[in-house]
Amino acid sequence: MRIAVAAGGPRARVELVVGSLAPRLISRGARHVHVGVTAAEMLLLDGDTVEVSVQVGPGCVLHIEDIGGTVAYPRRNVADQASPPARWLLDLQVARGGVLLWQGLPFVVAGAADVVRHTTLTLAEDARAVLRETLVLGRHGERGGRVRSGLTVHDDDGPVLVEELTVDGDCPEPGVLGGRRVADTLLAAGFRPPTEQGDLQLEAPGALARHLGAVTHDSPLDERFRYWAAAAES
Repeated sequence: MRIAVAAGGPRARVELVVGSLAPRLISRGARHVHVGVTAAEMLLLDGDTVEVSVQVGPGCVLHIEDIGGTVAYPRRNVADQASPPARWLLDLQVARGGVLLWQGLPFVVAGAADVVRHTTLTLAEDARAVLRETLVLGRHGERGGRVRSGLTVHDDDGPVLVEELTVDGDCPEPGVLGGRRVADTLLAAGFRPPTEQGDLQLEAPGALARHLGAVTHDSPLDERFRYWAAAAES
């Protein structure tokens, strides 16, 4: 899937390319674009590779809205060999003065699933982004599978944030998730958002808020996303 927006005339230019995910235009103005994203096919099966490219042009604001979450399904055994892991790769680029807002819905890793997930965010000068990623181990009654989730943020001066989280519902580790199923992460990059106690303030302008819990609806990050998104646009 590819989404690219650029300022031009009374309405912004928008390029939407369907892949495993399907982007749909909700609204647009001269510099503001709102796009919804839904699955275009059965997702996420073992061996699948989902690649997402997002490009925000100079001075544009792109708000991406997920329509329905994602479930990574269990791996199948073929000839006594496990199938390869599924891959979910996001490449997000924000040009000078641009803003990207994306509040992702829960990404559920079913029991016996194996997923590699990575988000790369590249910010030009004065670019800003607010991203929310929610990982859930297991569907109802499951302990969940294995997920390796990476996040890399760059600006013009180099790396801003590089982190990797590896968890397995069958082998919970103390000091990571423990017995919790939900890792809800909110990232602000390119500016200083209003933070609360427990948030991680980055050396470069930006911050990270994270909630670990048993269920998604206990997370306080819904309201925080709205505050940080408003700060990014202002």
